[in-house]
Amino acid sequence: MSGPSLLWIDWRLAGRSTVRDLLFRFVLVSAASFAFLVLLLSGGSARFLASRYAITAVLRTTVSPGEGEGLAGKVAALPPVRTAVYKDPETAWREFLLAYPGLDSLRSSGGNPLPGYIEVRLRPERLTGADVERVTTALRSVSHVEKVLAGEARISRLLLVKRYAAAIAWGVFGAFAAVCLVVLVLQEKGRATALAADFAFLEERGVPAGRMAASRSAAGALAALPLAAAGVLLSGAALRYLLLRYPSLEQLVGPPGDLLLPRTMLAVAGFALCFALLAAAASLLGFRAARACR
Repeated sequence: MSGPSLLWIDWRLAGRSTVRDLLFRFVLVSAASFAFLVLLLSGGSARFLASRYAITAVLRTTVSPGEGEGLAGKVAALPPVRTAVYKDPETAWREFLLAYPGLDSLRSSGGNPLPGYIEVRLRPERLTGADVERVTTALRSVSHVEKVLAGEARISRLLLVKRYAAAIAWGVFGAFAAVCLVVLVLQEKGRATALAADFAFLEERGVPAGRMAASRSAAGALAALPLAAAGVLLSGAALRYLLLRYPSLEQLVGPPGDLLLPRTMLAVAGFALCFALLAAAASLLGFRAARACR
């Protein structure tokens, strides 16, 4: 039998069961790719924690709004910084009253007692102890800054939560990937067992078992690539719809535009290749398991 015929031997001998298995794999890869995209964009819990953590640079009372805006622009240019927003004294006072209502009398004695400040938020991937130290050191070196509040007492616990959450999230995803591999192996074993008589017939006519296994493995990888691509496109479209429909999810996952970032596209390509390799390995393991049962 020629090489191309061996490559698609399962389609020729058991086309219906092969299509059925591929449809089930499409469901698996779609679910896996959706979870992968969510984990990739969210960084586990990094994006959520980054949205809750802020460094506050309290400015001196002599700093004008123009100087405050200019300083915020310079802080925003630091690599770890996602946003740096200047809040003038009036805004600071309104926020204070929202947090502590009924204290209007503090201002009646003579003007606004609160200075302006700059609220700094870090990029999710840069929420590390080293980057927090880098930003706070840069802020403390500025003469316009009177005090920097960075929550040093709790930052270590925050980073510990980030590491544990990421480890748990990726661990669960890895366990799901392992389950997918087992399912794929069982599929391949079942099909190889059903076609055992056909494979034995080919072996009797001089076709090596290793060649059949390699051809089936290559076919599994080739069939898995477009399957993974379709699953990623479907899950990406679903995730984009959810992010647009429910904007509050951006705090957990990120903006829809992040789906088209080069690093996201590269990671997705790697995911598709890994799924193809997984399918190839499952085909090989299933074929060997079926032969061992003969």
